[in-house]
Amino acid sequence: MLKPRDVSTHCALCGRSFARFPSDEEHIFPKWLQRHHNLWTRRLNIPNFTGKRYDTVKLRICQRCNNRTFGAIETRLAPLLTSNDPFSSVDQLDDEELALWLGKIFWLLIRKSQAAIDFRTRDLPEPDRIIPNDIMPGTLYLGMIERAFAMKKGMVACYAGDPAIPRYFYDVPYSLYRFRIDERDKRFEAFDFFDNPITLGVGLRTGTLGVICLFDGGLHRRFLSQTWDFLGGHALHPIQFAEVAATMFYDGTVLHDDATRVTYFWNPELNAVVSQVHTRRNFNPYLADRHDPARLAAFIGRHTFSDPNKILMPDGHTFTSLHDKDRNFMRFAVTDEEVQAALADPDQIVLGPMDADWRSKPNSGDGG
Repeated sequence: MLKPRDVSTHCALCGRSFARFPSDEEHIFPKWLQRHHNLWTRRLNIPNFTGKRYDTVKLRICQRCNNRTFGAIETRLAPLLTSNDPFSSVDQLDDEELALWLGKIFWLLIRKSQAAIDFRTRDLPEPDRIIPNDIMPGTLYLGMIERAFAMKKGMVACYAGDPAIPRYFYDVPYSLYRFRIDERDKRFEAFDFFDNPITLGVGLRTGTLGVICLFDGGLHRRFLSQTWDFLGGHALHPIQFAEVAATMFYDGTVLHDDATRVTYFWNPELNAVVSQVHTRRNFNPYLADRHDPARLAAFIGRHTFSDPNKILMPDGHTFTSLHDKDRNFMRFAVTDEEVQAALADPDQIVLGPMDADWRSKPNSGDGG
């Protein structure tokens, strides 16, 4: 089990002591990414860093991780993610590199958040952290993935009762989805980032590419990926991409408790950590009786700049921008002609205008 060390004295990725290994304070969001999207003075809208400028979000890590282990991934990713068509550029790229890179950013944000005192509790006898101490244990699964890679090891996932046959029963410890992004709507910038430390989900949009990764032992990919088959071959508007991410993050809140419990084993032949969830592979751990329409609306509302009260329908369903009443993909209306056609369609609901400040309003978050 990973035991996080003080990030002021040890590397958050590999755990090495700064007293023994050279280190630098590094931008959590790489400089090449900030340069490409001109993010330097822009502000984050994720719950644990609302209002912080991208260029101020830094953390000290060892030079070995920064320049060699993870630096090699960034060297390969940088030209692909900053190309004119990132979606096509990463077509031949393995999911693992995208997952490790996104996971690195996410994990460093978590560690920096957990190291900082929440100013709202600074006057209490025991001030809490930006990411509260009681949430931190649930994030260690991601930390294990990043630590294993930093130490030149692997990590795989399996289910309770699985025999130790790697070829058939071990798989990657995450669920990763890629989407093509529709860039026609110039009201939206070409970059966005959102995360959820509670359900261990992260999403990034850069140009034509949208990536969502859930560090969940592959549960979502196995049991819910078919839910999104109707999106195949379609380009998503930024709002649609945000809705997909919000819904996937929400899915983590309805899991059976045993699906959130993990036992770790070491497999020397694979040179890898084996993470075993406490549910069996033939048991769907996403429980219908844990579904909460209001909570789902809060998730979607926060990520799509919408008031949850306006997207929660009287029958308990949530408004969706993704499909029509027959669950066929619905292209997001952007041009005047498309908007007028949507308004004239009795089967469509048109909401607006978008509330761009909704993410940063008190009590608008999805961490409940």
